[in-house]
Amino acid sequence: MNTNSTAPAGTVVVGTDGTATALHAVEWAVVEAGARGVPLRIVHAAPYATDAPGRRRAATLLARAFTVAHRRAPAVETHTELIVDEPVVGLVRASENAGLLVIGIIGERTGDVVLGSVAPAVTGAAHCPVTVVRRGHRTDGAHAIVVVGVESAPADAAALRVAFAEADVHDARLVVLHTRPFPSPSGADPAPVDLAALAPWSSRHPGVPVEVRVVHGTPAEQLLHAAHEAQMVVVAHRGRSAAARAVAGSVGRGLLRSSACPVTVVHRDLVPAASSAHHSADYVDPHDRTQLW
Repeated sequence: MNTNSTAPAGTVVVGTDGTATALHAVEWAVVEAGARGVPLRIVHAAPYATDAPGRRRAATLLARAFTVAHRRAPAVETHTELIVDEPVVGLVRASENAGLLVIGIIGERTGDVVLGSVAPAVTGAAHCPVTVVRRGHRTDGAHAIVVVGVESAPADAAALRVAFAEADVHDARLVVLHTRPFPSPSGADPAPVDLAALAPWSSRHPGVPVEVRVVHGTPAEQLLHAAHEAQMVVVAHRGRSAAARAVAGSVGRGLLRSSACPVTVVHRDLVPAASSAHHSADYVDPHDRTQLW
């Protein structure tokens, strides 16, 4: 087991707490790190690890997670780190230099509300895109489709940037999904998103097939429906403030708990670290100031 408190910019970071759900997230994360060609950093936030017994317990949890990752993808460079802090604070801190933060969530039962609350809190404050993985999610990339929910191309540039890059690295098709509450009486609504509007990202990822879908309904229901055919759903987050998180909650919380595939949340003002030389032009844009979804 390789223990390291620092990792290169763009590293995939995954949080673990020893549960089966967290170990499933570790499996997903190591596959993602391998696809990106970057190291994996497994972190455990353990405020209890202030004495020898606590540190031994934490070391055991990290060793188990390392074993899971190594068995799934032995060629991926993997590090572990103990963070003596509360889970939300520790995970947010671990995201500062990461290309992606991966966390597990249990959402099948009402009794999981407390555990599940960590995921929305982390997605609301992380410094990089956050992928939330549930135990039932596949880790083999069987569905080669990435879905991104958009309001408009300028408004969701950050989410589009991440979604195009994900589709590219996984040789997947990209579905750009825009929802409307109801059709206009004339039926002549102008398309809010079209292939021409997506040209800045398509030109960087010419090998990514793109489909634009304009559907009627609520964002939550349409994204949940689209998730059944996808390997990932990408959505933009409205901001880091408490008020912004409350607005995003109606879509985001339901999606995180019930999506049939992992969900990646991207902040509107995010300038993530480059995950590799291949992605640096797409993930680092200091002039990008995007809107909300």
